[in-house]
Amino acid sequence: MTVRITGLGSGLDIESLVKQQMQAKRIPIDLKKQKLTQLTWTRDAYRELNTKVSTFLNETRKLTLETNFLTKKAIVSSDDSQKVLVNPTANAINGNYSLKVNQIAKNTTLSSSAAIGLGTSGVATQNLTLKVTGELGTQDIAISNGDNVSQIAAKINAQSSTTGVKVSYDKLSDKLTFVSSNTGSATKIQIEDLDNTDILSKLKVAASGANDTGLIQNGQDAKVELNGAGEVTVRNNTFTLNDINFTLLKDPSGVPYTISSSINYDVDSVVNTIKGVFDKYNELIELTNNKISEVKYRDYLPLTDSQKSEMNDKDIEAWEEKAKSGLLRNDSILSNGADRMRRMLSDVVSGIGAGQFNSLASIGITTKPSDGTNSFGYMENGKMYVDETKLRNALTTSPEQVSNLFTKSGTRDAQTGKLTSGVDAGIGTRLFETVNDIISGLTQMTQTVPTQSAINRQIDDYTKRISYEESSLSDYEQSLYSKYSRLEEALSKLNTQGSQLANFFQN
Repeated sequence: MTVRITGLGSGLDIESLVKQQMQAKRIPIDLKKQKLTQLTWTRDAYRELNTKVSTFLNETRKLTLETNFLTKKAIVSSDDSQKVLVNPTANAINGNYSLKVNQIAKNTTLSSSAAIGLGTSGVATQNLTLKVTGELGTQDIAISNGDNVSQIAAKINAQSSTTGVKVSYDKLSDKLTFVSSNTGSATKIQIEDLDNTDILSKLKVAASGANDTGLIQNGQDAKVELNGAGEVTVRNNTFTLNDINFTLLKDPSGVPYTISSSINYDVDSVVNTIKGVFDKYNELIELTNNKISEVKYRDYLPLTDSQKSEMNDKDIEAWEEKAKSGLLRNDSILSNGADRMRRMLSDVVSGIGAGQFNSLASIGITTKPSDGTNSFGYMENGKMYVDETKLRNALTTSPEQVSNLFTKSGTRDAQTGKLTSGVDAGIGTRLFETVNDIISGLTQMTQTVPTQSAINRQIDDYTKRISYEESSLSDYEQSLYSKYSRLEEALSKLNTQGSQLANFFQN
C-alpha cells in the first residue's frame, strides 16, 4: 500500500502538486487517444460507406443483364387469367396467341369407398407389411400391431420419395386418399398386403378379403392446342410452349375452352428498373459529394475522458458531431470514384451502329431535368434525371438497342478480365466495374487480411503505445510521492537542526 505524506513540514500541497504533474504527464497520452479515436472514426466511416456502395453494386448489376431489358409480359383478360396463367420468357416472340385447353393433367387417386369407422383405434391387429407401388418405384412398409389410420398414413408418406405415392387422412369424412406425387397418365398406385390380413378392407380401399387394391392408373395428361397448330400432350399443368410458360388452372370438365393473350415487351418493368437504379445512384452521388466536401472543424478534437466528465450528454453529442465532420474530406478514393462514374455515364458508347442509341442522353437520361425546373442541374455534381417519356419511346421502338446500350460487354484484358478502356462497354457494364473498383479501394482502407491496411496498422500502433504509457503512470505517480516524501524528511531534519542551533546560541 502506498504511503502518502502531506506537506506538514514544508507547507506544500503535495496532493495538488502530484495531481498537476500527473495531468501534465497524461497530456501526451490524451493526444494519442484523440488520434486513436480519429483513426477509429475514419475507419468506421470507410466501412459505413463501403456498405452503402456494396448495396448499390447490386443495383448496378440489374443494368448489365439483357433479360432485364428484354423482359416480356402477357396481356390476358381478367376472365381468361382465372383459367390459365401466361408468363412469357425473354425469348418469346411478340404477338397474339390462343391456347385451347381440351383437358388438364390429373393425378392418379385412390380413396376409401366409405367411412373407415375406426377413429383413433388400432387398424392393424398384427405386424404386417404393405407393398406400395407408384410411378417412382416399389417399397415394402412395415406396419406394427396396433397402428391406427394416422400412423399408417405417416409411414406410407415417409417413403413417398421412393414410391411416388402420398396419402392423406381426412378426419371429417373419415377417409384415406392416396395420390400420385406427379400428374399424368404414367402415374400409378397399387397397395398389396403381403401378409393376407384384412387391413385393406378395413381401410375401405379393397373389397372384403382382398389383399391387393389392383393397379390404379386414372391419372391423365394435359391436352392443349396453341394457335391451332394441333393438339399437344403434356403430363403437367405447368409447361412451356413457344418460350411461353403456361399454368392451367381450370378443368374443362369435358368442355374445351380457349384463352387469348398478347405478348409484348414489358416497358413498365424496364422503366421502373432503370429509374430505380438511378434513384439509388443519385442517393449515392449525393452522399459521396457531401463526404468529400464536408467541413473539417480542426479545433474540435475528440474529447478526453476528463473533458467528458465536465460536460452533459447533449454537449458531448454536439461536440462529437463536429469532431467527426470532414473525416473523408477530399478523399481521393471517393472523389476519383465519383468523377469516374460521372464521366462514364456521360460518355458515348463506341462500336454501336450509326443511327442507334449510343448514350444515356439519347434515351432521355441527363444531368438536367427535361421540364426545365432546374436549369442548373449540371451543378449538382452528377445527379441524373430520367425523361420517362423519351425513355419509354426508346424502349417501345427499339428495346434491343436500349439493351445493347446498357449491357454491351466491351473489350477486356486477357490477363485481368477487366475492361481495357471502357469506351466500347455498355453503360451498365461500365457502372458495375467502376463501383466494384470503388469498393476495392474502400476495402483496402479497412482490411485486415491478406494485408493489414495503413489505418489498422496505425490503430494497433497507437493502442500499444497508449497501453505501455498508461501502465507506467502508476510508477511515475509513486516516484513523485517518494520524492516529496524525501523532501519532507530533509526539511524536517533541517528544521530540527535549526532549532538545535537556535537553542545552543540562546544558552
